[in-house]
Amino acid sequence: MRQPVAASVSLPRYFVPHATSPVEPAPCDASEVVHALDAFRLEPAYLGESEWFVCTDVVGQLQLIPGSERARLPASVQAQLAHHEVASGRPPRRLAATELFFFAPEVVEHPSDVDGFNDPVYLYGTLTGPWPGNAVMRVNGQLTVTRGDVLAGFAHGAQDAFHYVKDAESRDAPRAYHALLPGDRADQLAQGRGLVLAYPAVPAELQAHHSANGAQVASVLHAVLGQLQDDARAHQGPRELATLELPVPSRAMAIADLELRGYEVKGDLATPRPTKGGLVGKLAGWLQDGTVRVPREAPTPEFLELARRVLPLLPGWPTQTERALRTHVLAGTLSPGPRVGVPRAPTPPASLPPRLPTPPVRSSDWMQDFIDSHGKPGGAKPRLTHLQAKPAPRPPPAAPSSAASWQSDFAPAAPARPAPRQQEKAPAPHGKKPDWMSDFED
Repeated sequence: MRQPVAASVSLPRYFVPHATSPVEPAPCDASEVVHALDAFRLEPAYLGESEWFVCTDVVGQLQLIPGSERARLPASVQAQLAHHEVASGRPPRRLAATELFFFAPEVVEHPSDVDGFNDPVYLYGTLTGPWPGNAVMRVNGQLTVTRGDVLAGFAHGAQDAFHYVKDAESRDAPRAYHALLPGDRADQLAQGRGLVLAYPAVPAELQAHHSANGAQVASVLHAVLGQLQDDARAHQGPRELATLELPVPSRAMAIADLELRGYEVKGDLATPRPTKGGLVGKLAGWLQDGTVRVPREAPTPEFLELARRVLPLLPGWPTQTERALRTHVLAGTLSPGPRVGVPRAPTPPASLPPRLPTPPVRSSDWMQDFIDSHGKPGGAKPRLTHLQAKPAPRPPPAAPSSAASWQSDFAPAAPARPAPRQQEKAPAPHGKKPDWMSDFED
């Protein structure tokens, strides 16, 4: 990989920008966001503004919106913020920082050829920052943290996860999780610099009603816990970790992985497939593992609880970096204090956003440059956790009607209304909700 091009802004010490990826300005427009991810208060208040919202636009890029721009947000995003505030039952947390970066990881690399226990982990994605400032930029690159940093970041941030409305496609209440990660050394963190807020990226195909990333967070935590457990078993590590019953985020994916490795799965047991005759077949059967049990599936909150249990087992944990990082997260208060921002003209009420265009396909070839640079000839391949994995295919939508396409944005998902004359003759049943309410249920 070529040497990285020097960025025009000061980046965190442990973030390496990709050599050929452009450094682009990151203007934020409240009217262009489609989902809310987080809400917090920044201390000290920047330019008189204390409350901030982390949102995503149509292509999944992070945008930071000041609280004074809330009225300019689309109505659907305002509804998400209102639901979160009521459902969480707690005021937004406070971040005491002079410099913040926002990171959307898409792939996580877990190196194999390392000597240690709390080993490095490489996160590949898009960094936006520094904020506050007048030169906010966006660039692709690699953020290096430790296994403990990943576990602690999500475990501590879980209590302030963003709440979404539960829909028919969600088994559990959807959440948008974040992790506060160290982007610099402990002395810089102590000054409030180099703090990185990470929000695992969600495939655009799954952002119909919200941007919940619980599945992505569970996959990352499972991979980190699995690597720690393998090291504990191989190097006589903590017995509690070596004997830990580690579930999986998706049992269907675990079964598919076993089948690719040559197993037949029946119920909770997976047995090796019968091998062919001859010496080669017998040797393959002897070398293949015996019967294994298919792990059970667990939701994201259980992986977060496992992360909390495992952290005290890490040698030397908490580190000086971890202590410096957590001092900047403060509990929310009901009285944030007066705001002295510049008066703004009244903003007209937000309307329903238009139908979202199909996001452009983003190339991830630049990530392979980093992965190749870490490899060794003949060395073990690293384990990758892809947060942008394609979802399972869905049945094709019904054929469109002759009506204009924009009209379907306002139409509820209920059967077609009867003709006007029939509506006059047949009164609406008692207790039926007005049609406009279904726009908010979507």
